[in-house]
Amino acid sequence: MVSRLTAALVMGEPEALENPHRRVLTGALAGLLIGCLVAGGFVVFGLLRPGGATSWQRPGTLIAEKESGARFILVDGQLRPVHNYASASLIFGERPAVVRASAASLGSVPRGLPIGIVGAPDSLPGSGSLAGVTWIACALGPADGSGPGRTGTMLILSRADAGTPVPADGGFTVAGPGGRTYLVADGRRLALTEAWIPRVLGYPAAPDVSPGWLDQLPAGPDVKPIVIAGRGEAGPVVDGRPTRIGQVFVARVVGTPDRYFVLQRDGLSAAGETAVALLLGDPATAAAYPDEPVRPRELTAGALARLAVSAQEPLPAGLPERPPVPVTLLVGQTWCAERPTPDGPVVITARPVPNGIVPGDTTGIERAAHTAVAVAVDAGMGGLVRQGRAGQAPGTSYFLVTDAGVKYPIAGADAAEALGFPLEAAQNVPAPLLALLATGPVLDPAAARR
Repeated sequence: MVSRLTAALVMGEPEALENPHRRVLTGALAGLLIGCLVAGGFVVFGLLRPGGATSWQRPGTLIAEKESGARFILVDGQLRPVHNYASASLIFGERPAVVRASAASLGSVPRGLPIGIVGAPDSLPGSGSLAGVTWIACALGPADGSGPGRTGTMLILSRADAGTPVPADGGFTVAGPGGRTYLVADGRRLALTEAWIPRVLGYPAAPDVSPGWLDQLPAGPDVKPIVIAGRGEAGPVVDGRPTRIGQVFVARVVGTPDRYFVLQRDGLSAAGETAVALLLGDPATAAAYPDEPVRPRELTAGALARLAVSAQEPLPAGLPERPPVPVTLLVGQTWCAERPTPDGPVVITARPVPNGIVPGDTTGIERAAHTAVAVAVDAGMGGLVRQGRAGQAPGTSYFLVTDAGVKYPIAGADAAEALGFPLEAAQNVPAPLLALLATGPVLDPAAARR
């Protein structure tokens, strides 16, 4: 009964003698057999003729072997291992396409010797990846990773937030090579030429910094003792008392701030707080006070009106009239010189001591005395730079900067174009800032082909 019902539903004939599922089963078995025969044919073909892919043979292709990751370029019918992606770009004159191929596909091609520039970069930054990047040089002491008894500099390339700026009226002192003390203020370094000068200006002991960090700051005028011609010679009688050239006077007039002056041969010169501190702290000023302590003498309004005004300025041009207010670091901070644009003005900030990579010795990478002891560059950041400053004639030294914290000299326009960077797109970067980067081999198409 069940079979008759099934036949009636499937075939429309309840009295049929044929099994209603026979055709379905026969078709399925036939299809399975044909599929197995086709698959077997492909297997046999693959065994007889393995590795039939040919896309890797196109000119300008960097070939990556699937199984090992080894990279080759096809030169004169030979597969030659290439040292790095930059070398392949220089050889082809442009960034090559990367094609993966199996070892079987490459098995019949003869191998040649390695080709390329040892130590050239294996990853190239994208164009425009230096836009908006702040270049930051931070001073490191022995406790910060530069080594026992050593100082160093850390270079950071980042778009992260800036550190805490030193106030416009603030400053601090640091000790450079040879024990020379410098006043850092207004984005400049001012050498303090005598050991007593930082004390009389009110600055505490100066921490040591590296020459490479000091080089990031434009040099201002030296802060040195003020020379007074004829110091100690007899001067005019003032308010009934004899005076000497080089003495300091203070005029206290009701309703006005105290004003200071120094007596010179041709009259009184107005002296600001910095000049007064330098004059009173200078051991040579004692010659103007043979029988009394070195301190400002009172000057009445009448005497001030009668005395001649000197044409000489006691303080050299470019020095602040007031000593910058001393600023100090918090625990765990260090001083950094930041450039929001590489050839722009320097902004001095305080930052937590950053973490960075301490570069090891690498074939083809050279380090100099001023090279940073650590670097921190955001991944993928880098680009073409030109050594020089804004407003200068264009430089002729071009470098490729990579996220490994290394700069690579560029042989010329052809090399830059091959790497994907036209020369006119290069950023200006001052030489002291570039000196913090380790230097790699010259990227030269001719050298890459050898």
